[in-house]
Amino acid sequence: MQILVYILGILLTLFNLPSPALAQTTSSEITKYTQDTLQIITLIATAAAVFFLVKGGYLYITSSGKPDSLEQAKKTIKNALIGLTIVLASGVIVSVFQNALTSPSTGGSLNAVNIAPLESTKPSDGLTQVLIDAVSAFMQNIVESATKPIVDGIVGYLTTTPNLLNNQVILKFWLVILGITDALFVVVVALMGLHFMSASSLGFDEIELKHLLPRIGLAFLGANISLFLADYVIITCNALVKAVLDSTGGLNHAWIVDAINPTSFITGTTPLITLIFLILFLIISIVLLLMYISRLIMISLGAVLSPLIFLLWTLPKFADFAEISIKTYIVSVFIVFVHVVITQLASSFLAIPSHSGNSLISIAVAIGLFATLLKTPSLMMQLIMYNSGRGMFRKIGGQIINVITTDNSSSATRAVEKAAVKLPRKVINA
Repeated sequence: MQILVYILGILLTLFNLPSPALAQTTSSEITKYTQDTLQIITLIATAAAVFFLVKGGYLYITSSGKPDSLEQAKKTIKNALIGLTIVLASGVIVSVFQNALTSPSTGGSLNAVNIAPLESTKPSDGLTQVLIDAVSAFMQNIVESATKPIVDGIVGYLTTTPNLLNNQVILKFWLVILGITDALFVVVVALMGLHFMSASSLGFDEIELKHLLPRIGLAFLGANISLFLADYVIITCNALVKAVLDSTGGLNHAWIVDAINPTSFITGTTPLITLIFLILFLIISIVLLLMYISRLIMISLGAVLSPLIFLLWTLPKFADFAEISIKTYIVSVFIVFVHVVITQLASSFLAIPSHSGNSLISIAVAIGLFATLLKTPSLMMQLIMYNSGRGMFRKIGGQIINVITTDNSSSATRAVEKAAVKLPRKVINA
């Protein structure tokens, strides 16, 4: 045990390891976030390693004459030391990996994809032109008054997500739900006890005691810190978004901001086809803005109900539902990060002509970009459901195989017993 304590003391001196050598393009926000997160993980890993080392030492001392206990003790001590070493040396490991890689090659083409402009044709004079001018003036007033506030609102919701702990309303509602959840944990633990007691008799899924108690403890801990976990997910998303924006010059340099210039409508010379495209752009923009607003509502609702989600995760029958809910919440938070990447990629990848004016092609590409942003959440949710469906099919397949195997073994046992019954008795002559 003295050797283990000595080794642990050496590992604890690694707290002063240098932080990972991040690339020069990495923003200070993501660097600070990485360092803070690494400190939290290091403290948790150190406490867990001490616990497992004590447990392994106890098993080692009491394993006299028990080879299985001795092997388990060695495994516990080895895993604790290896895990703690990896956590403490994570900065050095990442630095070694980064130094082993060369800088990305710049031999490829840096030219963006040029999109040919679309030119509108002026119609002939007459009554038709009078009607077109009237409709154009009406649509022009709508576009001029609604474009800028809607685009500014989208940019505002896209660049940041408000923290949850700073909102007293969300905090109070979360405390109410947490109190209800903590009270319901008594009922859930009692139900789990009944499940454990009657699983073999009633045909339920059996749960081992060594898995039951840690599951209950982890669910209770997760429920009581769920708001902090949800807020940390938002902090992570904001750090990633800020890192991307700092590295790409921000959304102010994106052509989507200058694709539509409401001040140019004052001249009244905007073609009707361009105004029609602008109306379509406004409709899609309004839908996208509503999606961002509903996202904030769902994030707040998920944070408030998160204690109940952890409570449901304790029950085996609702574990899949709870895991899907957690994945859905994470996707809802990080969807803005994906949207920022898509927006900045489109701005750098596509070369739009006539940035300053209301060109038809720039508005069309803006419509395509916003339509892509609207499709992204459904695509990510499909990936989650596909992943969850694969896990469910594997679980169902395993249960079917177990049933078939059990039936075959039972049939073989009954056949042996039947053959044993029909076996004639051996007669011994006196």
